[in-house]
Amino acid sequence: MAYNSKVVQKVLGDFESKYKSAAINAEKRKIELYGKIPELLAIDKKLEETHKELAAIIFSEGDRELKIGETKKNNQNLMARRNSLLEGAGYPKNHTEPIYECAACGDTGYKGDLICECLKKALAAESINHSGLGRIIKNQTFENFSLNYYDKKKPPDTAAESPYRHMKEICEQCKKFAANFGSEPGDSENPEKCAKNLMFIGSAGLGKTHMSSAIAYEVIKKGCDVFYDSAQSILYSFEKERFSKLNAFDSEIIERYMSCDLLIIDDLGTEYSGNMAVSSLYNLINMRLLGKKGMIISTNLTGGEMQNKYDARIMSRIIGEFAILNFIGDDIRLKKKAEIK
Repeated sequence: MAYNSKVVQKVLGDFESKYKSAAINAEKRKIELYGKIPELLAIDKKLEETHKELAAIIFSEGDRELKIGETKKNNQNLMARRNSLLEGAGYPKNHTEPIYECAACGDTGYKGDLICECLKKALAAESINHSGLGRIIKNQTFENFSLNYYDKKKPPDTAAESPYRHMKEICEQCKKFAANFGSEPGDSENPEKCAKNLMFIGSAGLGKTHMSSAIAYEVIKKGCDVFYDSAQSILYSFEKERFSKLNAFDSEIIERYMSCDLLIIDDLGTEYSGNMAVSSLYNLINMRLLGKKGMIISTNLTGGEMQNKYDARIMSRIIGEFAILNFIGDDIRLKKKAEIK
């Protein structure tokens, strides 16, 4: 599992631009100061010459240590004079040095052989932009998923638990899914309970999209490639690819559906339900399962409605390979609107 190649290419390009820009701006400041403080130019030329002097001393005869010591002392005196000139003119000592956004790595993205935290954050941020979730992913996390909108009372005349308790368990399952995503079965405490795929079932406004976004956010932070799209859009892309002329369709998006680490298919059931759409849906799910690629599918359909809409092949795959989570309660969006009023 790894960041999407386009994400890496974009971010590393940005870092290279930042690094070069810092060097160019430093050079501009240096040239500007040479005009104001001519002695500074002379000192910098002498400092450049000391590097050549040291190289020549290494291969020279006689007391090399003494010569190196004298050269270093001259270099220190030059630096002291340089700093004095800058401070006297009201500039900091490092005014002509590149100013990097990240002092830890100098905007290279790496500290030795290790990835700097700034690069990790940049890759995660660009992955979010590339995920299809846009701005909602930052506003729909586990931290701001509120259970207070779910009724704490048990339904009358039934053994079912309260919506609050039920959704709390679902939230915990989703957190576990995100935490274990990308791990091998033996890596977790309870490997038999680590679902590879999730199916969210429930009517609109019960938090399915919020939960998908929360999982995506955590998985992206691990360095995984996550892609979110509606079932309607996904199947339209497959249809468009099938009927496009040779080389007239950019198949990159199809490859993304197939190869991303986690594919989130939203609003299953809203797509056109022809034979071709059903076949494309089956092939997508089947190929991802064979490739051991994770999926989250959400739908407003009931279990019975899904069985009527999709053939046995698709239902068999979903029932056998997905942990099915039923979202219950009242429409949260309506409750939030009522609070505003």
